[in-house]
Amino acid sequence: MIDIDDQEEDRKRYSDKIINSPAKKKIIVAGAGTGKTFTFKELLKGKNGNALALTFINNLADDLKEDLDGLAESQTFHGYCKKLLHRAPFSGINANFHFFPKLPKIIESDEQILFGTKSNFDEAFQCLIEDDGRIDFYIDRANFYNAVGFNDSVYRILQYFKSGSGEPPPYEQVVIDEFQDFNRLEVAFIEELEKVNPILIVGDDDQAIYDKKNATPDFIRAKAKNPEYERFELPYCSRCTKVIVDAVNDVIAHAKANGNLADRVDKMYVCYLPDKLQDSLNYPKIIHARCSVQRKNAPYISQYIEKEIQEIPKEEIDLANEKRYPCVLIIGPSYYLSQINEFLVDRNYKVDYKMKNKENLHILDGYKILLKDRESNLGWRIILEFDNVKNMDDIIRTTNTYQVDIVEQLPEIYKEKHEKVIDLLNCLKGNTVSIEEQNELKNIIGLDLNEIKARLEIKEENENNTSLNTDLQDNTQLSIKLTTYHGSKGLSGGVVFIVGLNDGTFPRTPGSPSDYEVCQFIVALTRARKKCYLISNKKFGGSRRLRHSTFIDWIDSSKLSIVEVNREYFNK
Repeated sequence: MIDIDDQEEDRKRYSDKIINSPAKKKIIVAGAGTGKTFTFKELLKGKNGNALALTFINNLADDLKEDLDGLAESQTFHGYCKKLLHRAPFSGINANFHFFPKLPKIIESDEQILFGTKSNFDEAFQCLIEDDGRIDFYIDRANFYNAVGFNDSVYRILQYFKSGSGEPPPYEQVVIDEFQDFNRLEVAFIEELEKVNPILIVGDDDQAIYDKKNATPDFIRAKAKNPEYERFELPYCSRCTKVIVDAVNDVIAHAKANGNLADRVDKMYVCYLPDKLQDSLNYPKIIHARCSVQRKNAPYISQYIEKEIQEIPKEEIDLANEKRYPCVLIIGPSYYLSQINEFLVDRNYKVDYKMKNKENLHILDGYKILLKDRESNLGWRIILEFDNVKNMDDIIRTTNTYQVDIVEQLPEIYKEKHEKVIDLLNCLKGNTVSIEEQNELKNIIGLDLNEIKARLEIKEENENNTSLNTDLQDNTQLSIKLTTYHGSKGLSGGVVFIVGLNDGTFPRTPGSPSDYEVCQFIVALTRARKKCYLISNKKFGGSRRLRHSTFIDWIDSSKLSIVEVNREYFNK
């Protein structure tokens, strides 16, 4: 164990190895909060801004852009591919294509109409399954709609490079972050980049949580063993306190003993005490709050969280605002978060909680496209999905066989009805709609006016000034963010509450938790900068009696402080 006085020098030694290495292919496998961004900055100095930094999470890309401060072009993976497509359109789309992430839903509907089948197009792209016709059909339909989504934007650029039609842009350095959550398609794209560019790949297989997009940590593990890559470590965590870092090591040890993380890349993970000594002394334990119940008329989890956040020192609130991270971060399943959000909002707390209600296809998606292009096949196809016509199936078959534009096949009365809505939306953008017309829009579209404006990105005249004033006013307020396990990636909080920690919920199967669940727990723990709460509950609503999560048992009891939260607790 290295003495605290020697940690600073030792950490610098690890970083210097990476920066000074002449290797063209480098890989860092390191835990959360270990100074990867600092290392990026040092590595990119002297590259004259001719560098590229890619990740696939929006808030991580935004943070990278700010932290790197012009040292590199910082983009999300799909944003970068979209940019390349605009520069080098090919294969049936033009430079004015629509970037529409919900495109697979439309093409799935087309396939159902044309063939009576329903394919998983995301899987075909993400796993590069090119021999069963799914990708070919998808690309043909996407070309007809002059549109791309997330996965096919990457695939099109990959094919552009592999066909020899073009090659990746040259950079003095390429940095790829969060590689543990890349799928086969994304890895193939990175391997095209590395053919012509020096590359640094960064990730942590202990934080691999995106199995739903067919990502796997196998790729980063393979790169770590690949002799073409020089492998490095960054062992010192300067985000979390000692008890949290030690708890993570407990979880990893128990996971391996349980048969999880069998092929993980071994790595050191140590608290960097020169930065975290005082916080570690202030918060020597992780709190396990064992709530008796959580329901509407006995919201003990919500009440307990409110009680605890009222005790947060002002200097920690101010520090969180200064450093621009949420002072309070609450992580868990959405059905817990929605109740906690409602409770806190009712008590006038300002809460950042975004429910995922914009992922489903909506008729307004079609109107939004038609506002810009009234002939758009994609726009009219979305309208048809929600306002059917008798011969809709024939229209889709004709577009597939003869490539006839949808608008040419629509009855005039149908077009006029929807063009009237488009005209009203145009007036809404210009703030010239009457109250009667506003009510008509709400009835047709099924959303309130504020939601319509938000989805159309319509700003009020004084919105920018109001936003600025609000930011200034909120600079002294407690910031609270609620998010799921997946949504917490790329975030950190001063005080973290992890809720819903019960067997049967998390992990779903207590005797055999998945590797992805283990990694989600590690990700949640390592969001905490100062204090961490693990919250279980014996009942949720009218559910059967619940047991606290097996994952809590994986943390040595000496690191936990147990609090019983029940009726008597609040009557003290």
